[in-house]
Amino acid sequence: MDLFFNELSLKNETGIHQDSINAMVMVYKELLKYHITTCRIAPKDNTKLFQMICALPDSVNVKNFYFSFFRSPYESETVEEKQDDYYTYNWTCHGKECIGIALAFLLDSICFSIYSQNWNSPFIDFFQNETSVCVRNISIKEHVDIHLSQMQTQTGAELPECDIPVSDKKIVLRKDHGMDVLEAFCKRLIHSPYLIGVVNSLPYNPHERKFIRKVRENGLIEIVLPWTDEGYGIVVKTTGRTIRETKRISEIITEEFGYL
Repeated sequence: MDLFFNELSLKNETGIHQDSINAMVMVYKELLKYHITTCRIAPKDNTKLFQMICALPDSVNVKNFYFSFFRSPYESETVEEKQDDYYTYNWTCHGKECIGIALAFLLDSICFSIYSQNWNSPFIDFFQNETSVCVRNISIKEHVDIHLSQMQTQTGAELPECDIPVSDKKIVLRKDHGMDVLEAFCKRLIHSPYLIGVVNSLPYNPHERKFIRKVRENGLIEIVLPWTDEGYGIVVKTTGRTIRETKRISEIITEEFGYL
């Protein structure tokens, strides 16, 4: 899991306090215990933060891990999957655009803030358009244990199964080329206990090589059959109640059905 840098914790700052540096070092060491080694950051913020750190007399401890922890840019394969969701809304915190916070929320991850009185909270409230939402935040060592232990417990929790008999699960497909291929695949797929039904077919994706094309917040998963030349695909409804549950279901489906 990647963290996402809260760029607002650096906004309008011309320097960084030694207490903030100490907190960053402690956070990094604590994150290593959970095998988390990356915080995504925008290039301009990466440069600004590093320059602030280099200006301090005792910055060697941070320099030793800085470039392995902070990675530019924000974009990654997982972020690309959420681009449509990101651009659908306006994301603001204290009236300012908040890219890192929004990405952490969309990916069910955690944002990292430079420690200060303004950002010393394990949760940050912000707005998705006019709707108030909340995201996990880490700025001190104690926040790491609060979030990671809880998230690991949730990950280990039993996934909800669908109580609809396989014979009653619906398969809805567009009448198009490849419908017979998709229908045969769907009849196998709906035997998954985590699948509620197939809600639609996708436009062709002939260049797609990933079985799971996209995982959505509402329990929907986009699947492409990369072994077909046309890239036939479907949208399925799962029992996932959160993005984390839905991602786990997508992994289970891939293990069982992701191959010809």
